[in-house]
Amino acid sequence: MKTFALVLILVCSIACASSATDKPVAGKVYTLLYDPSRSAVLSDANQVWVVYVFDYWGTTVVQKLRGEKGESDLFQNVLYPDEGRSAKVKMVRHANLWKAEILIPAEAALLSYYFTDGTHNDFNDRKTYVSYVYNENGDPVRGARFRNVDFLIMSGKGLSAILEEIRKEIERYPDHFTAHVVYWRFRFFDTISPDTLSKLVLESDRHFAELQNQFGDTVLNYKVVSLDDINRIVQLSLLNRFNEAPVADLIKTVNSTIIKSIEAIPPGKRLSRLAQIAALANSMLQSPQEREERDREIRRRFDEMFAEFVGQPAPDFSFETIKGKKHRLSDFRGSYVLLDFWGSWCGPCVQEIPNLAQIYQKFSDRGLVMISISNDASASKWDRKKLADYAGKKGMNWTQVLDDSDNTIHKLYNVQFWPNLFLIDREGKVLQRQGLRGEEIMKTLSALLGK
Repeated sequence: MKTFALVLILVCSIACASSATDKPVAGKVYTLLYDPSRSAVLSDANQVWVVYVFDYWGTTVVQKLRGEKGESDLFQNVLYPDEGRSAKVKMVRHANLWKAEILIPAEAALLSYYFTDGTHNDFNDRKTYVSYVYNENGDPVRGARFRNVDFLIMSGKGLSAILEEIRKEIERYPDHFTAHVVYWRFRFFDTISPDTLSKLVLESDRHFAELQNQFGDTVLNYKVVSLDDINRIVQLSLLNRFNEAPVADLIKTVNSTIIKSIEAIPPGKRLSRLAQIAALANSMLQSPQEREERDREIRRRFDEMFAEFVGQPAPDFSFETIKGKKHRLSDFRGSYVLLDFWGSWCGPCVQEIPNLAQIYQKFSDRGLVMISISNDASASKWDRKKLADYAGKKGMNWTQVLDDSDNTIHKLYNVQFWPNLFLIDREGKVLQRQGLRGEEIMKTLSALLGK
């Protein structure tokens, strides 16, 4: 992987993008200089703009480090930021350099940007240019290093560099409790050894005890959130080893500590998510027999949920597509309809898009109508244009609908998880809800519509 050659984020200057003494300071105007000869991407440009974003938001960093996500996935958040996140300023040429002035908000922590001539883009080899925001003493402000972690990942830095970056953040700002959680998340996730995890739990216990002595019981909230990461590792990687002594000991230690820590926090000072964490912790402490009974009950409820609507007429509704066409679901009687409830925020939904694209390509001329209904109006504050742009970039060429901010269509179908697909037959009845993912949906439609 290419090195982070054009992004200097751990020193006092910004290579290729500013003078040696100039750097972004909170509340001040920052003079940004760009030398296009450094990358040659815009060396012949007659006009240049800088597109910039403050305080880059979180990404699936753990998946990236495990090889489950590529740097291009992280890069999408820079290319297509949330509405109102980015700004674009035309630069002024001075000899071989281009210049722009940017007002750094007083609350900003990190500045990321790229350059464009309107046709070509200098994305710094798909990493974007990055700089901390500094205080007047020349130190990175609170959160600068923490927010920079995503860019370290995008640039291919390893776990040790990431841990060091977060360590410097919490060393300088020890009351940045979320950064402590993330630090331990990275310490935890790189192993599935129960013995190693147990040692790390003891080490983290000492770590949060010191914080508690310094800042009080509110720190226990973050200790609990951190320990909950262990439960997720156990569930994902050690599910079939619950009865082995090292795993059983780890589960008992972690979840007993979670419950004890929550009980020590005054009710009015508990994070809202702790109730959910406590429920999981109590379930993890159940005996194998109790867990088996619980799992049976969960499966029963899921079976009931999936059985809902099957064999019944699909609830009719009116909708307007992102292209402005108005329909009712009942307009498509005589065709099989695949109704897809999804959201751009939902990882499994996004992973399913290429599969749905193949389904559409194969069956759209055989009597299959596909309608995807996004809940991004409520979940992500999207409008139709935002959905249209996203669908275009993702190759989602079938009918796209943005549910309203009240999720009216979702509620009509009692959608409580995503992605959630309904297959409706030619008479307008719900034919199937289970087995509508991946290869299974291809097999189902091939049986109905031919291979």
